[in-house]
Amino acid sequence: MKKNYQSPFFLVMLLTMLTRMSFAQQSKELAIIPFEDHNGTIILTVKLNDFPRPLKLLFDTGADGMALSKSLADSVGLKVSRTQNASVVGGTMEISVSQGNTVHLGNFDFKNQSIAIFKEMHRETDGIIGNTLAKNYITKVDYDKKEIRLYSFGDYTYEKGGTSVPFTIPSGVFILPGTLSITADQPHAGSFVFDTGASYSLICFRPFVKQNKLLVSGFQSESHGSTTSIGITTPTFSGKAQSFSFAGMPAVKNMSVTLMAGGGQSESWNPGFDGSIGVRLISRYNFTINMAKKEIYFNPNQSYKNEKI
Repeated sequence: MKKNYQSPFFLVMLLTMLTRMSFAQQSKELAIIPFEDHNGTIILTVKLNDFPRPLKLLFDTGADGMALSKSLADSVGLKVSRTQNASVVGGTMEISVSQGNTVHLGNFDFKNQSIAIFKEMHRETDGIIGNTLAKNYITKVDYDKKEIRLYSFGDYTYEKGGTSVPFTIPSGVFILPGTLSITADQPHAGSFVFDTGASYSLICFRPFVKQNKLLVSGFQSESHGSTTSIGITTPTFSGKAQSFSFAGMPAVKNMSVTLMAGGGQSESWNPGFDGSIGVRLISRYNFTINMAKKEIYFNPNQSYKNEKI
């Protein structure tokens, strides 16, 4: 059947399609937020509500929201709205939550925010600011310029030369698919948190380590220590992995990896993912988190060639 391209019905449909294309929502830049780079970790200077003292918060994509210690929350005057259980590395604990707060990031006001209150934080910063920014705005982190740019959701163009990696977000944090090879002949596929709050390259959590026998399958430990998350400490062993890659990205060879050992809550802890990718790997890239497309766009930055991970 031959189409009638001059029929009124076809012309109306064509006009409708062109109108929708012409008025596609363009992404707009909303804020430029400078940050301090502490060996890859991103520190933001913020003000909270009417509290006069600026706070230093860690930009932590391994957390699904903001958090302060109880002592600082009391000083700021936060009001507790409810209590709940929270998952942290190695286990769970009960926390308080304050709702309806305003976070001042320079001239940009981030309103109506919930803040988790922990008994203690064991961090060098005043607290953390998690994925709430990235959930509400296209969030571009530029290590070369030491700034975060926020954009409204819409038609956004990435810089050339990068790679998009899809993520899922089942529990408030961004999960990327990855493959770890402790030795050349033993690839282990898993799902890993994209975690700018972690100081290592990669950590594998106890269930993944135990299931794949990573500590006893050719792994050469170079050091042992512990990881602490919101008051829970878990023993770890660190060494080199043959390679690690996450979806669509070139494999990183001879990379440092930390494996979580047994003991305490970690033996029964089941976070629902296999580990987390930290800033020693992440900071090699400028990246853009696009919640609307559920992807993170990675572009190698100036430190890529010289960065030792």
